This record gives sequence, C-alpha cells and structure tokens, in this order.
Amino acid sequence: MDKSIGIAEARTSLREIVDRVQLKGDSYIINRNGKPAAAVVPVQVYENWKRERKAFFEQVRTFQKRANLDPEEADKLAMEAVRAVRRKRKK
Repeated sequence: MDKSIGIAEARTSLREIVDRVQLKGDSYIINRNGKPAAAVVPVQVYENWKRERKAFFEQVRTFQKRANLDPEEADKLAMEAVRAVRRKRKK
C-alpha cells in the first residue's frame, strides 16, 4: 500500500524512505500543497512500467501500420473515440 507524505517530511526522511522502498518494497506518494506530486517506488516497479509502456506504444504502432493510417488520422480517430466515451459517461 502506498504511503502518502508531504514534501517537507520527505525532505527530512529521504534516507529512511529510500531504505524502506529498497529493502521492504514500500511505495510513497509525495504531496505538494496537499496534492500528489511524485512517487517513490522500487526500481523493479519503475523498470516494469517502462517495459510495459514501451510494449504498449509498439503495439499502437503495429495497429497503425495494419490499419494503414498516418499518425494524424490515428490521432483524429482516437480523439473522436475519447469524446464518445466522455459523452457516454456524462449520461
């Protein structure tokens, strides 16, 4: 479970935070002015996120090629789909 702390506390406790993240696998959300500003997570979590993000965008490129769409057309279709979903949510 993520622990939420303010930026002032994070500054004074950085060494402890890094130890807990590295040794225990804890995660921290650092808040600035009461709003989430950053996350401190184990390196494995970050590396997995990067791999998944890269794979996602490779898949998007593959779909674009299969659909024979240029990036502008794909962006337009994606924006239309987002608008349609948002309209449905408002109802």
